Amino acid sequence: MLNEIIGGIQIADKVESWQDAIELAASPLLQKGMIKEDYIDAMITNINKLGPYVIIAPHVAIPHARPEDGVNKLAMSLLKLNQPIAFSEEERHQASLIFILAATDNQTHLKALSQLSTMLSEEENIDTLINGKTIEDLQILIDKYSE
Repeated sequence: MLNEIIGGIQIADKVESWQDAIELAASPLLQKGMIKEDYIDAMITNINKLGPYVIIAPHVAIPHARPEDGVNKLAMSLLKLNQPIAFSEEERHQASLIFILAATDNQTHLKALSQLSTMLSEEENIDTLINGKTIEDLQILIDKYSE
């Protein structure tokens, strides 16, 4: 379930770069030992090589890397930024919601990813997350899609 694998939700006013956004978003997973520092480095390297492919919807990024890059346990985290961060010069590559995905293999994360996709497929849910003022506001919506 989506709410069972979220290892941390944070709200920050702003960050200086998309790299800082990934590091901050991943920090709860790193602190809990769910990922290694190498995983954060791999996510940043992938975006540097491949471009902003992690932007999956307006205002939403899902940075990830391969399981062998340093995932210890299936996990996700969410960073909501009050000021969006640019993953490129293009307006469409701005994100306020950074969901870190750490999968241990190609299968176990699919149910949670499906629930996340369902939640994010409704534009009003993205607006709810972006406009959420507290972690509890965000958690309520995540719980609703974790059944």
